[in-house]
Amino acid sequence: MTKTMTRTCVLMVGHGSRRPEAVAEFCALAREVAAAVAWPVQTCFLELADPDLATGLETAARTVGAGGQVLVAPMFLGAANHEKNDLPSAIQWARQQSSGVTFRYATPLGPHAYLVDLLDMRVRQALTAAAALPAEETAVVVVGRGSSDPDSNSEVARVAHLLFERRPYWLVTYAFQAVARPTMEEALRHCLALRIPQVMLAPYVLFTGRVYEDILAAAESGRAAGMRVLTAKYLAPHPHLVAIVRQRLTEALDGQACMTCDLCKYRLPMAGYEHQVGEAQHTHHLHGGSHGHHHVHHAEHHHPAEAAPGGEPALQDDHHTHPEGAASG
Repeated sequence: MTKTMTRTCVLMVGHGSRRPEAVAEFCALAREVAAAVAWPVQTCFLELADPDLATGLETAARTVGAGGQVLVAPMFLGAANHEKNDLPSAIQWARQQSSGVTFRYATPLGPHAYLVDLLDMRVRQALTAAAALPAEETAVVVVGRGSSDPDSNSEVARVAHLLFERRPYWLVTYAFQAVARPTMEEALRHCLALRIPQVMLAPYVLFTGRVYEDILAAAESGRAAGMRVLTAKYLAPHPHLVAIVRQRLTEALDGQACMTCDLCKYRLPMAGYEHQVGEAQHTHHLHGGSHGHHHVHHAEHHHPAEAAPGGEPALQDDHHTHPEGAASG
């Protein structure tokens, strides 16, 4: 870790869950991170759990005081609306509320080679525990949450291919629990059509919760249809996750955090999402805190699409604010 004399606090931001066990697992990861870094670590959630985002930002700012800095660490596997809109907008709001505090925004956990290794580890553990057929007779379906952001969904596809590279699995494909396609049911039907002897649903999620429960239910449905379907465990806990968080914090502290905009639906007119090019940043997740409900909408971040030569829609240059510590690629 980079050494600094500035008062520093880490704020780990999770999605939140109604399942107490999911919140407990998130907090356990925060304790592991706290044991591995030199700064206090605090937690908050976007929704469904306390403390909320506004309270988390305010508390972290009070912890470091004027002249201090807060490292905001999004505990998500990839960048979608929460990471591109909600958190940057909330950080801008927090800067206005705590003008003497520096907020640095780390990038999400993924993509990262450790995540691919950890996913492979979970699949192999499940194969061993079930005394299952070997990897060579197994199709792995990497299951992500699913998003309305195609860039985020493409990361799940990339992870699936990286898992397949130089590993003995019969096939590695991907599916989504919600919002996007292919669905888990579609992926299972595909494996059935290929007559693959065994299918492993591999959750590409950090903790237990609704997504993981739906994956278990999909596996049960596959078994009811006569398929041999197994499920791997979700990713946490593991030292790899702590190592990734430490790396992301170091990048933010050193000004090296970088989130590419090359495939961002807010910059590139992607099929079905053309209307969102240049859309202004806003968040609906600043509920609570000492200032109640907030809707942050920064008009200066809105870049209307202009026609490029030849009539093609122009790319939008850096639509999103990337708070200090998280630059655009």
